[in-house]
Amino acid sequence: MASIAAALGPTRVCCLTAVPRAPGTERASLESRIYRRPLAFASPTGLQALGLGAALAEIMARERPRVVQLAMASEGYLGLLMKRWLRLPFVIYAHGNEILEAMQSEWDKPRFALRSADRILANSRFTKDLVHKIGVEPDKIDIVHPGCDTDRFRPQEPRQGLRRALLGGRDHDRIVLTIGNLVARKGHDMVIRALPRLCRTIPNVTYLIVGDGPYRTNLERLAAATGVADRVVFAGRIPDDDLPDVYALGDVFIMPSREQADLCDVEGFGLVFLEANACAKPVVGGRSGGIPDAIVEGQTGFLVDPHDPEAVAVTLARVLGDRELAQRLGQQGRERVVGEFAWSRVADRVQAIVDSVCRPR
Repeated sequence: MASIAAALGPTRVCCLTAVPRAPGTERASLESRIYRRPLAFASPTGLQALGLGAALAEIMARERPRVVQLAMASEGYLGLLMKRWLRLPFVIYAHGNEILEAMQSEWDKPRFALRSADRILANSRFTKDLVHKIGVEPDKIDIVHPGCDTDRFRPQEPRQGLRRALLGGRDHDRIVLTIGNLVARKGHDMVIRALPRLCRTIPNVTYLIVGDGPYRTNLERLAAATGVADRVVFAGRIPDDDLPDVYALGDVFIMPSREQADLCDVEGFGLVFLEANACAKPVVGGRSGGIPDAIVEGQTGFLVDPHDPEAVAVTLARVLGDRELAQRLGQQGRERVVGEFAWSRVADRVQAIVDSVCRPR
């Protein structure tokens, strides 16, 4: 949402948020039109009502908005209020997990808000289907994929100092890379289970896991139990500024995510695949959720059964064993991201949708 707001720019959008400005940060071009009003989102509801009323009165007087954009379905009550009292149309962004939660919740307000919205902006075909199941007509749902900063994420030579710092004595190995929170959904365990077979085909391979989370202990135990503890590096969290350098270390990026619908946990799209492709890296993802929108099978990477470590091993061996194939996938991935997923393109698409729901005031 921050990237969309920044891409739209201060002449087209203003923002209402409870998030305070980070101390010491430079003043962004959009900052003058960011209304940081914690009381508008406070608890109890009486205090929130006062804060929200004051914030909306200020924004209506100063900005004269024509449409409201809501980041999630859980904020749908704001759209309902503003549509009723201020006669403003509203759109809601749909990401995946929160739609699953709305489908299973006893609280009907988010579902009612989705059905009442003038438009839903879904991040993938998978998420669009979820929204449709809630009762929203398909012609009210637009697919707007996330964008990627292709100037920041770009092909570059690996930093050898970073490589040695993360990999130690395995700094000359071929690198299978995953970046993401360590949770069961991401499928790190399937890659670890695939390593014994992969190592028989590609002997000099190391699995670099960047990120942290509650599943780390389970993964460490699994690596030891399968005899590949020396092949798995848990790098922990890496500063955001270093992410492009981390992508540069990988020979192939993989995240075999799987759906856990009962836990409302699914990959609604998979922005990391775009980031890796933008760095000219081939990608492998689980055939689940919205990932098939992020990866073009056989062109930018491959989709695998996220429950089958054998399929994971075979696909990784195919990519690592054929440098020409890996290079072609990475280059085609880079071209696709640059051509289709620049944030300026996303902003233009959002603007066209927003303009179509604006009513004469």
